[in-house]
Amino acid sequence: TLNTLVKENELPAAARTLIAATEQGIDAVIVQDLGVAELVRRYCPGVKLHASTQMAIHSLSGAKAAKDLGYDRVTLARELTLPEVEKIAAEAGLEAEVFIHGALCDSYSGLCLCSSLQKGRSGNRGRCAYPCREAVYSDVAGGLTHPFSLKDIALGPKVLDLAKAGVASLKIEGRKKSPLYVAATVDYY
Repeated sequence: TLNTLVKENELPAAARTLIAATEQGIDAVIVQDLGVAELVRRYCPGVKLHASTQMAIHSLSGAKAAKDLGYDRVTLARELTLPEVEKIAAEAGLEAEVFIHGALCDSYSGLCLCSSLQKGRSGNRGRCAYPCREAVYSDVAGGLTHPFSLKDIALGPKVLDLAKAGVASLKIEGRKKSPLYVAATVDYY
């Protein structure tokens, strides 16, 4: 996974990481940055490109654009409905992957700048500080509340519906989660 924005001076290190990972037998890389996608094409031919949810693909035309750019799979935005996912899976010409468990951002997938603005830590650089999960004082609520903290998604009962919709891969969020959390969640699904 190299699904963050990469600065110009970081590209040589990213290329070395990709080459080392390819030598270890990876078959795909999850990518957000188009410069990193070009590194994959140049240094790792044969390794598939998977479009990260950070690319903010919310539509069939977005998925088709990813295909035109050489991506083999797209991780769709969490906000899409099942009929929208089904249409993209059927018509985009590439594999569709969806999140089935984990954080549901208060912003649109791949477009949140709250962490960067409030904490100086960009989610687009893999450093989200989850400011939307913090408690804030509210006179209306009479104390601390979590107005921007959405419930996590847990689509266990929808797995068969997603399979019928043509989804090729299911994604469980593990970032900022303990190994026990990830193991238990994977075991559940």
